[in-house]
Amino acid sequence: MILLQNCLLLSILRHGDSDRFMSLAVKNGARGGTIFLAKGTASNSILRMLGLGDKTREISLIVADENTADNIIDNAIENPKIEGVAALLKTEENMEENNNWKLITIIVNSGYADDIMDTARKAGAKGGTITHARGTAPNDGSANFLGITIVPEKEMILILCKNEDSDKIVDAISNMECLQAPGIGIIFTQNVKKFINLGKDKK
Repeated sequence: MILLQNCLLLSILRHGDSDRFMSLAVKNGARGGTIFLAKGTASNSILRMLGLGDKTREISLIVADENTADNIIDNAIENPKIEGVAALLKTEENMEENNNWKLITIIVNSGYADDIMDTARKAGAKGGTITHARGTAPNDGSANFLGITIVPEKEMILILCKNEDSDKIVDAISNMECLQAPGIGIIFTQNVKKFINLGKDKK
């Protein structure tokens, strides 16, 4: 396997827009990507309480060189049918010192995502995206039933935030009482080289 100095282009889009985004990406030189469903968290507490605020989102991941990724972003900005956000992630050694955005990723056992997002908002997060996954580590506490290994369900939360807010958000989540049990999850941050709003509201 040859490891190239590529970028990871992450997009969180309105349901149905990822196919348009991926088609645009391929036309601009990308070899393909991965799309998976997620849930956008509502910003209005009343809507959340009524169960009306959360919306289906799609996450797409594309590995490409920086020039290709920039071309994809430029074309997506000009397409009014694609709505969401995109972030260009690079390795730390290639990262500029003055980046303004961070991606916070939290992977925890299922059932904690809503509490984590409530805590993150109080610490300054504007919102986040939740998707479901499953653990694969051999010593992650998987249960065994009739000889079948049951791998615990996981939730992955993605939060894009301003650099100056990231430490406060990470500290608030890390100190949640419900997350103090060993092996309950992990949290990590990545620098974002470029952050873009796609669609009608580009502010």
